Amino acid sequence: MSTELHPSLQGTHGWFPMMYHEQQYRAWTSKKRFVALACGRGSGKTELARRRIIRYLPVAKPWPNPSYFYALPTRDQAKRTAWLILKDLVPPKWIKQSWDSDLIIETVFGSRLYVVGLDKPQRIEGSQYDGCVLDESCDIRPGTFDRSVLPALSHKNGWCWRIGVPKRYGVGAPEFKTYFDRGMSGVDPDVESYTWKSDTILSADQLRFARENLSESDFQEQFCASWEKASGLVYGEFSDDNVVDVQYDPNKLVIIGCDFNVDPMCWTFSHRVRDRVLGIDELHTVDEVKLKGVTTQQTLDLVYSRFGSHRAGIQFVGDATSRARKTAAAFSDYVQIQNDTRFINKNVFFPNANPSRLDRYAAVNAMLRNASGIRRWKISPRCKRLILDLRNLAFIVGTREPNVDGIDNGEMGHMSDAAGYVIFAVWPLTPVSEGAARIHA
Repeated sequence: MSTELHPSLQGTHGWFPMMYHEQQYRAWTSKKRFVALACGRGSGKTELARRRIIRYLPVAKPWPNPSYFYALPTRDQAKRTAWLILKDLVPPKWIKQSWDSDLIIETVFGSRLYVVGLDKPQRIEGSQYDGCVLDESCDIRPGTFDRSVLPALSHKNGWCWRIGVPKRYGVGAPEFKTYFDRGMSGVDPDVESYTWKSDTILSADQLRFARENLSESDFQEQFCASWEKASGLVYGEFSDDNVVDVQYDPNKLVIIGCDFNVDPMCWTFSHRVRDRVLGIDELHTVDEVKLKGVTTQQTLDLVYSRFGSHRAGIQFVGDATSRARKTAAAFSDYVQIQNDTRFINKNVFFPNANPSRLDRYAAVNAMLRNASGIRRWKISPRCKRLILDLRNLAFIVGTREPNVDGIDNGEMGHMSDAAGYVIFAVWPLTPVSEGAARIHA
């Protein structure tokens, strides 16, 4: 199929010219039935795949009413990230009718495009399709391709593109990597694989931002399309280089990270400090407190005894669940802190919803050491519990769940959670804009 736009697409509002890219061109013109794209974030693989499936809609087949589907790991994800974009890419004069509730487009050519989530593979079972795209393939449950997708393509000899960013921990990552390697090896005449890095598309400024805000492993994975080896440690970027004798500064805001586990209650005390040489903000964690069998009010009393005279401002940061959790005093943790009038220039930040645990871990690792090799989190050796967490907390083998039950009397993980809430509140992970990628992809 030609890379030129179909005449009906010339000047269509959802389409724009694409710059020549050798690997993209080779993938687009591939005659293989099965193609795998494991490419960097924002590098144009998704744009290419969307165009491919829509480009097929007017293609005549020996049978009536050809059908295609574009799939993501879940239906919510498919509706949120793909439906409107794909619908916008289909020229209005092609559309006979569409169903927003069912995520279906029927064209004047008799073809149909379904946007589906593979969290329930039965959505595609029982029908035959002429082609499909599986997006975010590392997050699609293993076995779905063999048990549900392949049978749905068998009668019409349908094609399939499996695309995604290489991931260490996605539930379907091992299967996708095996499939990708198969296409790279050339042993299967029906499968072909392609890969390219984000720096072939994204600007230097966009990548600079990513380097500063992602750990080395995350950057290599997300933007260099590298299949990184999974580490068993939650905070794999921590080292003794993060342990520095930082000190409390009465002239700076104190940021208190709060984990409200009753036993133990774990809070950290930090400053946000500007490094004038590097021109970046750092987090200096100067102290911690771990108390067993106490209430939030008792912890506040201890904090007041230490920082009651602090006039540069105090900010409390915690997790969203503290809004609803009740203490022995019958007040939520959030309300107790908010109502404590003893602190000078107090501010309380507790989000309405928590980030995913993995996003928080990624943000912490990026502060411990980013892709440029810079460590922006400095931790006082006084923070023994925090350092113990960062050095030893590991995932349960074969999962992305931290191994905390029965480890160190159940105390592992709480102090690093408290600090992690601060990091994600102040330095949340921010995706590189797809805007420039869409212009040049």
